[in-house]
Amino acid sequence: MNLGRRIQGFDGRPDLFEGKSHPRRAVGHKNIFFDTLVHDTGGLELLLKNQGSDQVVMGLDDPYPLGEMESEEQSSYPGKILDLAKDQGILNDTQCDQIWEDNVIQWLCGNDETAKDKLIQRILGK
Repeated sequence: MNLGRRIQGFDGRPDLFEGKSHPRRAVGHKNIFFDTLVHDTGGLELLLKNQGSDQVVMGLDDPYPLGEMESEEQSSYPGKILDLAKDQGILNDTQCDQIWEDNVIQWLCGNDETAKDKLIQRILGK
């Protein structure tokens, strides 16, 4: 959500960023992932429009209690932003699965298939 500001700073003050890579190159790197916890489906839609869903991971307030917790008073819960985005047609089931699971495994393990297999087995309790 802050990319435009970073680009403006880079383009507007090249003297401050001499020898540095353009911010657009950084966000395209395969090891950069984006958090869904934007507390607004419009923000999530913009993120998905600009970056796609391949590098988006489920975000949570944990360990900081900023308001995303399950309670009747709060009416919020982990993943609510994804549920709202699905209801509004911003995301489909495949993208939600990708954000909840596949991208997280990719973020944690990269291209190491052995590490991916071990992580999945650990999650499944095997």
